Amino acid sequence: SLPKKGHYDSHRIFAYLNMSEETMEHTNKAKVSISIIGDAFADLFCYLGNNGLPPAGGDVRVDKPMTPVAGGSALNSATHLSTLIQDFSTTLYEHDEPMDVTLQTAINETDEYGRILLHHAAKYDFQLLNCKKNNKNHNKNHKRDPPPPQDNIAEAPKMDTTPQKEEEKETEKEHANRETIPPQSTGHCIVIVANNERSFMTHLGVISTFKASDTILHELVNCRSADPTFKNHHHHIHIAGYYNMPGFSNGNLKRRLKLVREKRRCQSHGLNAYTTTTSLVPQYDATEEWDGGLVEDVLPLVDFLILNALEAGKISGIPITEKDCGTALNRAVMFAQLADFFWLKSPQTYVIVTLGSRGAVALYEGEAMASITAPKVYDEPVDPTGAGDAFASGFLFGVMRWRKQQSHEKCAEIGSYLEGPWTDAIGEGLRYGCAVGTACVMTPGASVPASKDVLEKLLDDVEEVEEENEKAEMIENDEEDYNEETDSDYDPQEHNEEFSYYSSDEDFDENEYEDESEESSDVEHDADEKKREDPLEA
Repeated sequence: SLPKKGHYDSHRIFAYLNMSEETMEHTNKAKVSISIIGDAFADLFCYLGNNGLPPAGGDVRVDKPMTPVAGGSALNSATHLSTLIQDFSTTLYEHDEPMDVTLQTAINETDEYGRILLHHAAKYDFQLLNCKKNNKNHNKNHKRDPPPPQDNIAEAPKMDTTPQKEEEKETEKEHANRETIPPQSTGHCIVIVANNERSFMTHLGVISTFKASDTILHELVNCRSADPTFKNHHHHIHIAGYYNMPGFSNGNLKRRLKLVREKRRCQSHGLNAYTTTTSLVPQYDATEEWDGGLVEDVLPLVDFLILNALEAGKISGIPITEKDCGTALNRAVMFAQLADFFWLKSPQTYVIVTLGSRGAVALYEGEAMASITAPKVYDEPVDPTGAGDAFASGFLFGVMRWRKQQSHEKCAEIGSYLEGPWTDAIGEGLRYGCAVGTACVMTPGASVPASKDVLEKLLDDVEEVEEENEKAEMIENDEEDYNEETDSDYDPQEHNEEFSYYSSDEDFDENEYEDESEESSDVEHDADEKKREDPLEA
């Protein structure tokens, strides 16, 4: 029988240690798991078209029925990502396994909204782990079999237990008070779509008490893949809806991420390579504080920060009033300012800023390192709700799909001394992100993934737009080079020397000029006389 998720199995370990060299070649493979942690809501959509909000005491008509559907940044991301894996994952060899997705969130499974979310996760084939269900002693009492014995291998590095001790103290206090807290409803949200823009009215429900320390630790460390045949195991942790979860601030998420990294690094030694990357989508801060320790505490632990231009402006304090940052000149200025801000705060973080119909730009080490333009169909959006979550899913799929094909030696953790060429993956991530985000705005609803055919068409459109941009850039560069060459052929000094004789009033002598004019006239007169006397001699 197969071992439980997160457990080792002694029989399989023994079989692995006795494998032939031929079988060993197949087992030296990469495994990529993605854990999404964040908010999940039941969304109630109100499509107002161009009517706008009703006046105080007034009323407006809604054409479409208002039925609750699954939503929330984390759940939207898990939905799109799971669909992408099913449609676009390719196996590199016989024993290869596709990426897997797990969502850790907080819901009330006994109410109607909670059941809607569970049904949605089952429909789109990803595991939803409810961190508020019977979680009182889950992390505390969970035990895992020891890793397989390995000879002639250096001991694993000792782990810093400080983050774990701090979490245990906090969790004990929370469990002591949990009995007195009445059950809360699953979070739900009214989504108002009007004039090609969306607004929200949100009741957090159980999400308001959801903390990073509530997450199931052994799932984050072992990722359902504690299989000794996977020697190169990469785990990506995506935090979605940071500002919707007050319990993740004040160092709570920071301690959790540090603890997970420490535990995985302790297992990464000898033949085993367990690498970890992280990403975060902040979402809009309804409190308008735009703090929560995100920049100072969490950002240095985040490898990819994904946000729109307005959110980037709020967090950095840089005044940005348009989603696409306005004109080309304004965009260049904004990109430079944002790149400097985030680089000073966290030099190892790739910052991905979405620009609506303009596409997206990647900022790293104080400059804009890559950009992409959205397909032209984006100019006529149907529903922009969830477009940022869809973009994040596409971006992560592109990056992790690239990572899956790399060895640990070629691509270690970001920021480590073995850091691999992650910049090569950014372009692939931007391409998928733009295609999936565009598909989302063309479809009503935030958690309705596009079909494979639609995404393939959009991926082709993205490439066509990029080719057009490259051609336009080449033409522009050629014109600049031509102008520079033309300017270089013209020597202003030589040109001025021809007319420098009378370059100023001080050098000009009127009598000398008249004498030269008379001499010139005499020479012309003599030439005319010679022509009349002897034309051949002339």
